[in-house]
Amino acid sequence: MQQLSGLDAAFVYAETAGAAHVTFFGIYDPSTAPSGRVTFDDVVKHIGSRLGADRVFRSVLARVPFDLDHPYWVRDKNFELSQHLHHLTLPPPGGWRELCDRVSELHAQRLDLRRPPWEGYVIDGLGRIKGVPKGAFAVCFKVHHSAVDGVTGLSIVNGLHDLTPEIAPPPEDDWTPESRPSSLNLLARTAVMFARRPAQFVWATTRSIPLLSQLPGAITRRLPLGHQIEHDSSIDVPPSRFNGHTDSSRNFDARSYDLAAVKAARKLVPGATVNDVAIAGIGGAMRRYLLEKDELPEKSLVTAMAISLHTNSGRQHGVNQISVVRVPLGTNISDPLARLKAVHESTARSKAANPTVGDQVLEYAEFVPGALVVTALRVGMATHLGRLAEQSRISNTLVSTMRGPDVPVYLVGARMLAGHALSPFTQGGGLMHNVISYCGRMVVSINGCPVVLPDIEHYAECMDASFAELTSAANCAR
Repeated sequence: MQQLSGLDAAFVYAETAGAAHVTFFGIYDPSTAPSGRVTFDDVVKHIGSRLGADRVFRSVLARVPFDLDHPYWVRDKNFELSQHLHHLTLPPPGGWRELCDRVSELHAQRLDLRRPPWEGYVIDGLGRIKGVPKGAFAVCFKVHHSAVDGVTGLSIVNGLHDLTPEIAPPPEDDWTPESRPSSLNLLARTAVMFARRPAQFVWATTRSIPLLSQLPGAITRRLPLGHQIEHDSSIDVPPSRFNGHTDSSRNFDARSYDLAAVKAARKLVPGATVNDVAIAGIGGAMRRYLLEKDELPEKSLVTAMAISLHTNSGRQHGVNQISVVRVPLGTNISDPLARLKAVHESTARSKAANPTVGDQVLEYAEFVPGALVVTALRVGMATHLGRLAEQSRISNTLVSTMRGPDVPVYLVGARMLAGHALSPFTQGGGLMHNVISYCGRMVVSINGCPVVLPDIEHYAECMDASFAELTSAANCAR
């Protein structure tokens, strides 16, 4: 039995505000499989043989009564694979739109935290989709954020795949179940913890409300910026339709770009990275979209970016090893190259300053009772439409980037054609972007809320136009 870290537990408490899981889905070509086809039973058997790849598959949360302390992971003796894997067929004609709608519906549904917090869906019935052969299928995989972050999630996905169509032997599996602890046992553990750290507990209890109220400020510390994006020395987040009140509904679309063309574009600005090009392209898309609606603010829109800390040896406890930086998107700059330059300068400065949830807040999260966090989340939801939300706006969107494999990967012998990711819900977060590179392509997954982004297909067209500007500029420079 292993207790969650404060940051991992925060995602459990975040279920108060909305679904807190990440979703990955891939499209597969079964023609590369040994038999030329892959059935639902084949996928079930394959995943069943790979359960030893990670503890998340058969671990269930045991929550302390009244959330007086953080939950524990327990090896579930009642685990049944059939409760986690499901078979779906798209309605005719089974095109891209039907697939996006089905993935959106699945992503909007919360996970049942009474079981190991993951689900998988094998989706067939795919019709005509550009670049997708006849007979292809999709797999949608959901995992709660308390169990994975971007790096560990990608590791789990990689563990289910092989580098060749030949299926590799399954990993060693030394898993043994354990009984779920009783409420009395969990309360006794909590009492021991409080006895060991009385001073810290008193500090947490007495400071819980003021510190939690300062959390947005801790995340959004002011940073110096290049003059091309801001004219003062701070990051101001202007209001936008994407920060309006959102519900639990979601919509989804994605676009794929040639990674070689993206790398050529980055060379236009010395020191620029592929991530900088992705951010500049997304900034151009948001600029186009809001200009058409006559809603573009004078100041640049701002994105939050998750930064992995898995190489930081100073933080070993817990699955989620992430920091957050904020970067202006350059939506106030019309020229794509000037926008890329401004984004690159701002990204470099933001990473150097590391405007993350401070060490004080992360240390606090380790021992603050979960009940106080849940209360704070409920208060935050109640005040979302009020003046407090206006003052504590963190960003206008989220951009999460992840480097995937450079070579093809296979599931039960079927080659993955493309991989996509969707982020957890956040109240007031009506637009999020997940960028994954895979096998020479860069895929930008667009996860929105139809309340504030009803025409997501048009927004995706704006993104195509924005990236076309950047790659065309690179071609002209050759």
